[in-house]
Amino acid sequence: MLASGGLDSAVLIATLARRYRVHPLYVRCGLVWERAEQILLRRFLATARRWRRYPVAPMARIDLPIGLLYGGDHWSVSGRGVPGRRAGVASNYLPGRNLLLGSVGAVYSAQHGIPSIAMALLAGNPFRDASPAFLRSLGRVASDALGRRITIRAPFRRLTKAAVIRRGRDLRLDLTLSCARPRGLRHCGRCTKCAERRRGFIRAGVVDPTAYAATQ
Repeated sequence: MLASGGLDSAVLIATLARRYRVHPLYVRCGLVWERAEQILLRRFLATARRWRRYPVAPMARIDLPIGLLYGGDHWSVSGRGVPGRRAGVASNYLPGRNLLLGSVGAVYSAQHGIPSIAMALLAGNPFRDASPAFLRSLGRVASDALGRRITIRAPFRRLTKAAVIRRGRDLRLDLTLSCARPRGLRHCGRCTKCAERRRGFIRAGVVDPTAYAATQ
């Protein structure tokens, strides 16, 4: 499971852990929100005994710095010019990130004898490297390259964020991060990701447990 520490990823871990042994893999890329993400992800995983059927493996971490690819001035690396709450969802796109994460996950899975990779991609994602066709192609290429069958899955690809929130309403969703510019462990409340998170809870009809640094 490619675990980001985000809301969708956390709910997917809990969902899969009822049927499979899950191996959470965090890929650290040098992005500004990753310190908070990792702390909260570890805290969320510590609650696993409350909802898992099968043992959840300890979180593994791989470093994959992407500053040289995106440039040190990119908002995801520098924290400057982070898309605000009125920006479109497309403003959060990080080019090729799913390609990179899927490739790293495939190598990790092959080394550890894990046949399947899960990614928390939702319905309506417009980007090519999040499409089912792309993930199938990436799985075939990875299987050929690594000499063993690797399947890349997106079990939530037909779900909206509101549907995911409803599915995970009994989990510690306060221990997840969907923010591009966190203030410590709190959501900034002003970025596009925070706005999307707020809308998700409203549409789901679920009380939002998130601590926002700014209320508007």
